[in-house]
Amino acid sequence: MARPTSEGRNGLWELFMNPDRRASMPTWETAVRRAVAGFRLDAAKAADRSEFDALVEKLQAASPEFARLWSEHDVVETPSMLKVILLPELGLIEFENVTLTYSEPDGRELRVSFYAPRPGSNLERARKLFPRP
Repeated sequence: MARPTSEGRNGLWELFMNPDRRASMPTWETAVRRAVAGFRLDAAKAADRSEFDALVEKLQAASPEFARLWSEHDVVETPSMLKVILLPELGLIEFENVTLTYSEPDGRELRVSFYAPRPGSNLERARKLFPRP
């Protein structure tokens, strides 16, 4: 099996360049707008922006949608949000998402994201993703 490229392991790249990922996100436009604005904030806080700038250059060349959103200069920090995913076999599932960040004085960060299905039918559909033995 071929190893994915560095771009293929990047969540922002996947949002714009993977049509399956886009198809699974009914709120794609909102999600990518928030992702680009969050990425801009991360780039601004980075001690070394070179990797951010390299990814921006590649995405601008590959995606007119990214280039448009990047040119808007929005900045946002979103420690929590609602994430909606469309799975063909289960339908829409809404997840509450919380991200915790630990920052080192030198600018390095560790982020941990937690996803919990919203109660009710969302929870029941999500349980089908991970059946108990």
